[in-house]
Amino acid sequence: MIPLKQRLTYLLLIGAVIVLLDQATKYLVIHYLTHRIFIIPGMLDLVSVYNRGAAFGMFNTGTCVFKTSLLAGISVIVFLVLLFVYLFSKDITRLTMVSLSMIISGAAGNILDRIRLGYVVDFIDVYIKDVHWPAFNAADSAITIGAVLLALDLLMPGKKQ
Repeated sequence: MIPLKQRLTYLLLIGAVIVLLDQATKYLVIHYLTHRIFIIPGMLDLVSVYNRGAAFGMFNTGTCVFKTSLLAGISVIVFLVLLFVYLFSKDITRLTMVSLSMIISGAAGNILDRIRLGYVVDFIDVYIKDVHWPAFNAADSAITIGAVLLALDLLMPGKKQ
């Protein structure tokens, strides 16, 4: 079993990097990105999107009075469950610690936006011709990479279930 102190160290170091990178890039988008910037024409642009909905812009439209509070509340609950699993799982590997740290930290970055701004700032637009993936941000990237690493860790041969 990996000691709690070591788990916290991983979480705090990875978390600090991800949350600082996420919030710094969102600050730059809010204050300086006034128009689309073409990075790789036909594939990758920087844009300024304010997502008032859930992941991938789901529920972005609509005028439910409690939508922001509901989405923030659900995000906080998921964050706390993942944090509990991270801190108290008996058979946690280093890869699981890294992956959960990335997911928890990415969630924290987006929760900060929801609480502070009422929406999540997205700015990375990936597309091919006219087919666009929903815009995303650094926190979303950390969550996605963390989820892939966690899946790989769970699927490794000889891994306890």
